[in-house]
Amino acid sequence: MMRSTGIAALLAGTMVVISLGAQAPQPPPAGGRGTGAGRGQTYPPPSRGGGGGGGAAGPADKPLVDFALADKGKDVWIAECVTCHGAQARGTDNGPNLLRSIVFLRDRYGSEIGPFLKKGHPTQSGKPAASLTDEQITNISHFLRKQLNDTLRGAAVFTVQDIRSGDAKAGAEYFNGAGKCATCHSVTGDLAGIAGKYETVDIQQRLLFPGGGRGRRGGPPPKSAVRVTVSGQDKGAGPVSGVLVYMDDFVVTLQDEAGVSRTFRRTPALKVQKTDPLDAHHALLETITDKNIHDLVAYLETLK
Repeated sequence: MMRSTGIAALLAGTMVVISLGAQAPQPPPAGGRGTGAGRGQTYPPPSRGGGGGGGAAGPADKPLVDFALADKGKDVWIAECVTCHGAQARGTDNGPNLLRSIVFLRDRYGSEIGPFLKKGHPTQSGKPAASLTDEQITNISHFLRKQLNDTLRGAAVFTVQDIRSGDAKAGAEYFNGAGKCATCHSVTGDLAGIAGKYETVDIQQRLLFPGGGRGRRGGPPPKSAVRVTVSGQDKGAGPVSGVLVYMDDFVVTLQDEAGVSRTFRRTPALKVQKTDPLDAHHALLETITDKNIHDLVAYLETLK
């Protein structure tokens, strides 16, 4: 018993040390924050977040950018990849946009692009891609991750560009026709003056991913909130309705009309009826094209 207690204490102490070590600030990568200076990039301080922050390699689900390695990866990129995929890896007529590549988006420091390149891939120098070293592949991974992070609105180098490239007339036709937008929305009602309220990029965001949620604490839920009705939870108990808080294969949690959160275990007897006012928007994502999106945005921009 004493031996078991001593081992448990030793393990607990070890875990505390590991935990404290994980929380300690990470040192900047070799070369310091000035690495790459003179290339038009002013680097933000090391960060454990996204948006182009520096710092050491992070967990597998949130890879961080080491700017020193990204600069080295840029040199390899210019020598072997830029002709086909472009300076920012967004593609050219000769090669696809890698920032949308599933292989890259799943990559963690070369875990996916490494095996892909080792199988053989054309390079602009004519050298076999399989000849790239593991170090070079890791550096390319950091370079690509930096290009992706710099496209995020939270990035230090991000600037909002004019994305109005569609045909407003075609957008109006889609709004009133194939898109079925006019079924729920009105240009003289809920969308009146929308172009004066939001920037173009925000209009596009709201078009594709309209917000939901439960609203502000103490206030009424928004019209877009997902609602559920639960029944069959107890013998003789009536149905309970409210705003959906959380649902998986095991439980469903809702906030009832009194603002009280209630959780129900999902059993074969429990019936859950879900009502999502944004179902039409979710379905639209399966059919809408890039042209439809740009045309719609151009049309909505006319609603001053």
